[in-house]
Amino acid sequence: MEYKSSLYKIKEAILNGKVEKKLDYIFNNKELLLKALTHKSYTYYFQKEYTFSNERLEFLGDAVLGLVISEILMEKYPDYHEGTLTKIKSHIVSEATLAAVADNLNLQNFILLGKSEFTSNNHNRNSIVADAVEALIGAIYIDSNLEIAKDFILKHFSNFIKQSSNKSFYSDYKSLLQEIIQKKYKIKPVYTTIKEEGPEHKKVFFVKVIINGKEFGEGQGKNKQEAEQNAAHKTLEMLES
Repeated sequence: MEYKSSLYKIKEAILNGKVEKKLDYIFNNKELLLKALTHKSYTYYFQKEYTFSNERLEFLGDAVLGLVISEILMEKYPDYHEGTLTKIKSHIVSEATLAAVADNLNLQNFILLGKSEFTSNNHNRNSIVADAVEALIGAIYIDSNLEIAKDFILKHFSNFIKQSSNKSFYSDYKSLLQEIIQKKYKIKPVYTTIKEEGPEHKKVFFVKVIINGKEFGEGQGKNKQEAEQNAAHKTLEMLES
């Protein structure tokens, strides 16, 4: 009963304008908003009644977000080379950033989930809320145009775009590499210490990155953390080239 009553409240919030008030955007086609907030688990659970989920809108929204952020960074940093712009963009469009945007919008309260996802309290899962943000961007783009979608992105991603001027925002190479590899291959990079040199009080660590069984960048440092950061940095450069 709790599940069905919660679904009713969520749908009511979607259709009566409560969600749109949070987004600061009024949909011409409410069906697009409903689709953007429908997780695939909900579609599977109600497969006789519903044949859509937000996956296609997420696909489109990811492309629109990438295009808009790329254009903004090109204008903001005219002297940055492509590699640096890629690092900054990857952070701004990362799952963690998208989840933070979703949290600011209280989006976790308005996503339609299947019963198992709902009872497991997966409303706050980063992957689910991040996908919903991308789906919303795709829905706004279809419902209006690129300029309005860009306005939405500028409004809700502005703090993260401002933070990008701080080098520390994009110099965590391990996090950046993990974000890229997980998105592309659904696995995590592995860091292997290949050797240690020097006396105990002044050791140098050598680390190599392994991705999907293949060796990539190697880095060294006065501790394992520094060596891993340098190995991740080297791997990112290899991937870019």
